Amino acid sequence: MAVDIESEHQSAGLGVRPGGVRGRLAGAARWMSARHGLPTEALLVVGLYAAYDLGRGAALTGTAVAVAHARSAYSLERTLGIAVEGTIQRASLAVPGLTVAFGIGYLALHVLLTGAVLLWLYWRHPDGYVLLRNALLVASVLALIGFVVWPTAPPRLAGIGIAGTLSQAGVALNSPTLTLLYNPYAAMPSLHEAYAALTAYGIRRHAPNRAVWAAGAVLPVWVALEVIATGNHFIVDVVAGVVVAELGLLAARRFAVASAGLHAQRSPANRSSSGSAAPLLSTARTNHSRPKNLP
Repeated sequence: MAVDIESEHQSAGLGVRPGGVRGRLAGAARWMSARHGLPTEALLVVGLYAAYDLGRGAALTGTAVAVAHARSAYSLERTLGIAVEGTIQRASLAVPGLTVAFGIGYLALHVLLTGAVLLWLYWRHPDGYVLLRNALLVASVLALIGFVVWPTAPPRLAGIGIAGTLSQAGVALNSPTLTLLYNPYAAMPSLHEAYAALTAYGIRRHAPNRAVWAAGAVLPVWVALEVIATGNHFIVDVVAGVVVAELGLLAARRFAVASAGLHAQRSPANRSSSGSAAPLLSTARTNHSRPKNLP
């Protein structure tokens, strides 16, 4: 249950010593389960994303290791019969304007659209906003761990005949300037796909009409094609991105249930049921008549 507060987290305790470790953890849990003022939330979201981006950039490793991991991933795909990156890229190059659209989307969609959906949920569906914000946070942390533990080169840098097509959108990812700002060997998992899956979940769960719901359903598919066609991710990177999104959403749901229990201890009259949430990539339309206090 999300709570729209500015200072409630400073109020009465939950039966634990405010100065103790459990008290601090309970306070942090209350704070993260709340929707705060827009400036506070903006600083939180932007700050967390900046910290993630810096962490990803700091997780640099040797090129040889990252390329070896990429070729292992490609070898696995060939064994499974799903190594279709080249086919997808050639098909996209055959459609006029599609490569440029994919390039622009790759550079901006995961940030601008995710931010727009967060803002929409903030104003219209506070509980959905808190759930999505926390799921994105967990997914980002898990992805960062993946970049450190298993650095992987993108297909365009793996020497397997896949080109980097972002130059057609006016961007050279291999330029010395850009490589100072990001880690080119952080392809596993695809955080673009993880963000798309989570953003799509938020859109579909609170869609005001079928057209918006359909747009949410298409989003993860578009992004998957986009990151593969531009030579930035393997199929297995995309699958790993969906797994990271699922784990992020699962953790956010569990956290919401636990936070609801803490709030119920403070105010038994405000107990609420948790309900059940649709799977992240479910194609079934959500029943909007049920309470939305929890997924």
